[in-house]
Amino acid sequence: MLDGEFKQYAHDARNESAYRALIDPNDPFVAARYFEGIRWRNVLAAFTPAPARLLDVGAGDGAIELALSAGGYSAYSVEPLWNDVARRLGVRRVIADAESLPFRCGVFDALVCLETLEHLVRPRAVASELARVTVPNAVMLLTTPPRWRFAFRRDPHFGIRGLLLLPTSLQRRAAPEHFVDRIYGSVKQIERALSPFHVERVLSRTRTPRRWFWDAIVLRKRPGHSHSIVLGGFEEMS
Repeated sequence: MLDGEFKQYAHDARNESAYRALIDPNDPFVAARYFEGIRWRNVLAAFTPAPARLLDVGAGDGAIELALSAGGYSAYSVEPLWNDVARRLGVRRVIADAESLPFRCGVFDALVCLETLEHLVRPRAVASELARVTVPNAVMLLTTPPRWRFAFRRDPHFGIRGLLLLPTSLQRRAAPEHFVDRIYGSVKQIERALSPFHVERVLSRTRTPRRWFWDAIVLRKRPGHSHSIVLGGFEEMS
């Protein structure tokens, strides 16, 4: 599922070309973002096929949501800060705090949360709000770096070897220039942090125990966290 032959669509080549024209091509992480969007689009299709209305939480420069849209999804995104690449790509971006989303209840069928969870100070508050704006049984596709995969390697944010062996409080002190709240050590920790959702599938490329080593996690909204769907979609915003 993670590395199969990915289905591509008519707009993919044009979209990737437009994206690469706006970024630094010498940054391999950034340059690969549109292709990553194609990957996650194909994974998501196994759980929530297009057309579906989805929200990308912590969407960065817009490459992921652009790829999702090319695959037939009605993709929207939320970020707390302005991103000019996303603006120039023309994606449907809302600038807002994920703890207080400007959307009505039950308007999204699915969520994408890629490399964002580790930055959230109050993940339970965010998860509660994500549960509010999604339909019953909604899917969340999530990636976040597994702590023990990087315990004896350079950490994925700062490149400091052995940083993730330290307690979380000392990690923050060692690398204060870029905010990371917590690197999660187990799937259970993630499920507790996102308690309105339960883990449905853990995706991994290795045979190491998936409870501690993962590449992506698929969660689903728990029964009992349903909200009535209000016709009309989004709240009006000034």
